[in-house]
Amino acid sequence: EAWLHGLFMKIPGEMAANIVYVVFGLVAIFAAILLLGQLLRLLFTGRAERVFRTAVGKNPVAAIGSGFAITALVQSSSTTTSLIVPLAGAGLMKLKQAFPFTLGANIGTCVTALLAALAFTGDGAQFGLQIALVHLLFNTCGVILIYGLPPLRRIPLVCASSLAKLASTCRPMAIVYIVGVFFLLPIVCLCLYSWLK
Repeated sequence: EAWLHGLFMKIPGEMAANIVYVVFGLVAIFAAILLLGQLLRLLFTGRAERVFRTAVGKNPVAAIGSGFAITALVQSSSTTTSLIVPLAGAGLMKLKQAFPFTLGANIGTCVTALLAALAFTGDGAQFGLQIALVHLLFNTCGVILIYGLPPLRRIPLVCASSLAKLASTCRPMAIVYIVGVFFLLPIVCLCLYSWLK
């Protein structure tokens, strides 16, 4: 990290150095994703592919359990989900197989909060544990509700398939979706809340 910091400090101006940091970071992320996809394609041939498909692809309960276990081990649902994306892109996993795995990862991410709450001692320890348990129960009940009812289970799959088809034919639609859902919708909701309040 020191050599990288020294390299970027030769760039004149703090703003320019920060821009170079961001660009370098984005290039590194995309290169890592491409490399991970190629490596996983090589890895998931033969026996490794059969083991993974047995654990994830054939039985939804096993897929949920696998997603939970991997996320509990790596302490990051983003990391677990990022492992699935190259597999799906390489054609080794279908959306119906990845969906329960992702749901399990969402439950597994609660382990981090539970561990943090259990490690905390003091006056607010009980409240921290309560929040961690609420997080766990909310995610678990959400998975049971969404995956337990077939009509609800189909909604995310249909939406994801439709959005993927749209984004593959018109790339800017993916950006419009991300900006709309993650930025504009929350801003509109906050404005409505403050207006109604």
